[in-house]
Amino acid sequence: MFSNQTKLIGFILSLITVIHSTFTCFISIVIIFIIIYELYYKNLKREERTTLFLCANIYLFLLIYMIILSLMNIQTILGDLYERDFNSSLCIFIGYLSPVILCVLYHSFVNQAFFRLCRIVYFRYRWLQLHWCYIIIPVLQLILAFALLSPLLVWHDIIYLLDEHYCYAAFMNFRGILWTAFISYVIPASIVFIIYIRITIFIRQQPHNQTQAIQRRQARDLLVIRRILITVGLLITLGFPSVVLVIMGAITGEEYVLSFRITWISLSISMTGLSIAMVLFIPQLKSIVWKKFQRNRITPGTAILESSIQVRPDIRNR
Repeated sequence: MFSNQTKLIGFILSLITVIHSTFTCFISIVIIFIIIYELYYKNLKREERTTLFLCANIYLFLLIYMIILSLMNIQTILGDLYERDFNSSLCIFIGYLSPVILCVLYHSFVNQAFFRLCRIVYFRYRWLQLHWCYIIIPVLQLILAFALLSPLLVWHDIIYLLDEHYCYAAFMNFRGILWTAFISYVIPASIVFIIYIRITIFIRQQPHNQTQAIQRRQARDLLVIRRILITVGLLITLGFPSVVLVIMGAITGEEYVLSFRITWISLSISMTGLSIAMVLFIPQLKSIVWKKFQRNRITPGTAILESSIQVRPDIRNR
């Protein structure tokens, strides 16, 4: 059981996590609606449509994950305040769904990198650049994530945590935690890194007499993949507090009482950063968001100028 001081600290950590998660959900919803509007109403090129769809895919799973994270921390707050019990089969499913969605979210960055790989290295295989291909891939990834993380259910690693008031793999259950980390973090980060190396080697082997348009496109795609790799690396780096807590638990044989709450607050902060970094790092997404911002921005000077333009013809016509 927690002491009063520990309960207060835990309550504050959970509350901050809920606030961060809610803010990230808001950003994700706004970006998703902007992307849907662009895809539906604008006549975009095939490459732009695919890029925006891949961005929407990331924001969709980010939204779902942050909703789950918010619900888990709300249960923690209610459990701390009112000693509510949320143990149920639905609780077990949500505890299993959480790492599944996180896994798909991180693998969504692989889709971005794979799309650039097909554009640069395997540009002759046109079917790899078709829009419908990148609609099917996320569905397959979701099915694969359910399958790869199903051992958590088979091993009965998802349990109800009495002190946290939700279901998840226990922090000292190294088998479940390490398996989740390997599937959700290590595999996608490794794939993105391998794709980056492959594209870098391919570009360096190309002759220097290529057209400037091709060189600019390759350089732009390489820059995007480099940014994706940096983003994934930063997300994993922000997960280091969890790694430290796991190592400490393995050494001491005891779990720090606020391990999960520290993990969730660091994860929520990293996801908030991800929602903003995506806009800054993806040129097509940055362009449409910036245009929306500029279009909706009304300045006094602009309003005066527009009114003066409308008034002058009326004066001349008198």
